[in-house]
Amino acid sequence: MSPKTKKKKPVALITSVAGALAYKTAIELAKDHEIVGLSTRPLRPGLPFPGTLVRVRHYAQRQVAEVFRQHRPDVVVHTGSLPSQVRDPGRRFTDNVLGTRNILELATKYGARKAVVQSTFHVYGAVHTNHVHITEDEPLRAAQMFPQISDVVEMDHAATTYLWQHQGMETVVLRFANMVGPTLRNFVSRTLRRSRVPRLLGYDPVMQFIHEDDAVMAQALAVRNPGRGVYNVAGEGAVAWSWAIRHAGAPYVSVPHFVAIPLVALLFRARGVMLPEHLIDYFRYPVIIDDKSFREDFGYAPLYTTVDALKSVRGLA
Repeated sequence: MSPKTKKKKPVALITSVAGALAYKTAIELAKDHEIVGLSTRPLRPGLPFPGTLVRVRHYAQRQVAEVFRQHRPDVVVHTGSLPSQVRDPGRRFTDNVLGTRNILELATKYGARKAVVQSTFHVYGAVHTNHVHITEDEPLRAAQMFPQISDVVEMDHAATTYLWQHQGMETVVLRFANMVGPTLRNFVSRTLRRSRVPRLLGYDPVMQFIHEDDAVMAQALAVRNPGRGVYNVAGEGAVAWSWAIRHAGAPYVSVPHFVAIPLVALLFRARGVMLPEHLIDYFRYPVIIDDKSFREDFGYAPLYTTVDALKSVRGLA
């Protein structure tokens, strides 16, 4: 009797795996997928990778097509976007917008059955007329005067347009609330680790936070379960920014709003920025998203409370 043929694992291609969240997503999906990682940055020295790792200059280059041709991924998880600290607008647009379009077009060309794209609640914009519990069908009102925000909106738009144009592909766009955690180096996590955390004088907006492990779980649920669409993803509850700072274990320093923007512009040029200019309004007005649809459609339930998520930033939990 011939031995049973071992069932081949599906292939998951994950972008930006040098980042903490994408790396942890790769570790999680490696339990039931063969992993191919793309990255524009090197992994930290000595950090093992659970699969094939390919370094690229940007996600719009021809080398990416060769990776798709060679590995034929069943699932694509696109977490790759350049952060706002990258000041070259051309480079940001190439990776965030053209790169996203290229990744999704290649997913279709080489037969992927599913694409999961990481987006952000920032696309809804922070304005004083925002109502509580913003749903996925709300207009994207992020301030177009800041290219750092417009790039993200265009990236989200590219993914949602692809979703509706390619009905045969299970595309899931996840708009995450503020992600925090001990290994993340995103803006909000780094801010909460400062010796003094800035707060705009006269403003204390309610915010949502999601622990990095819950964000990984959300992406894994989107990969492993059938479904397609645009979904908000948040943690458990919402708290005032001053409350968040306190539970993260740091004192805050009040900054008058009328000097914040010119001060930030100077600090940004000096690379010591505290509150990026394009994010200041998110520390003035609440942007509270409703993730009921994702919980119902994918069985998502965060494992971390808001308190635990905030404490984890400094290793207090």
